[in-house]
Order: sequence, then C-alpha cells, then structure tokens
Amino acid sequence: MGVVDILSSVEGLGDFARLKNAAEKFEIDGRVCWVISLEELIVAKEAVGRGKDKLTAVELRVIAAKRKR
Repeated sequence: MGVVDILSSVEGLGDFARLKNAAEKFEIDGRVCWVISLEELIVAKEAVGRGKDKLTAVELRVIAAKRKR
C-alpha cells in the first residue's frame, strides 16, 4: 500500500461533507473507505495549480477516458 492522505477539506472542492456525496465507496481489508471520485480529484489537482499537480491532472484525465470505454 502507498501513501494515504486524510483531509478534512480539499482546495477547490470544499469540506468533507460536500465531498462525501460524490465519493466512491471501497472495501479494503473488510473496512469501508470513502475515496474522492476521480473527477473530483482532477478538479482538486487543477485547483492547486502546482506543476506536478497539473501533470497529474493530465494523467488522471487519460485514466478517466479509459474508464469510460
């Protein structure tokens, strides 16, 4: 497993309560975890505006396009 960020709010998107409505639910090792949706993650990366986040947003858009096929 890699790095996990636990945040109470996300720049460009709002607080946890708002994000949970669009979150995706996964079960990991028998526990339910709510994860920011791919679309919302793209918006957040673009809102931060750092070079590495913009590049990540481009990569995530490719992943999103492949998921829709």
